[in-house]
Amino acid sequence: MEILAFIGSAILFALFAMLVLFVLINISSRLAFIILFFTPLIFILIIPKTSIAFLAYQQMLLANGLVPVNNFHILLMLWSTLIGIILYTEFLTWYLGKGKSMKKRKHDLTTDKTSSSDTGSKNLGYAIKEAENILLRRN
Repeated sequence: MEILAFIGSAILFALFAMLVLFVLINISSRLAFIILFFTPLIFILIIPKTSIAFLAYQQMLLANGLVPVNNFHILLMLWSTLIGIILYTEFLTWYLGKGKSMKKRKHDLTTDKTSSSDTGSKNLGYAIKEAENILLRRN
């Protein structure tokens, strides 16, 4: 009976992790984060006795029976792993987007320098002609 409970718990946690990772990859990391937190909370609100019994179920004992490992501990481990993955993808997306915008800005600056030097020479020529006109009017 315990092996069936372990297999059932493992299947539920694997499905939960696959759902979150599927949403993370195909839809949005923010939606994956929302699903990660609100799915267990919704189940606890909808069916509290069953959810609490599932989370409180003891899977194993470690350290000669001193440390019990419940499904809640496994859920916390899964949460921390998936939160780390989500935050890493957010940071990586931000970093790559920042690098792309910096490259675009650098490219725009180099093109602006070439175009501004042409414009600057036109403005310089115009300024010199205006200065000549002003000086000639004074004399």
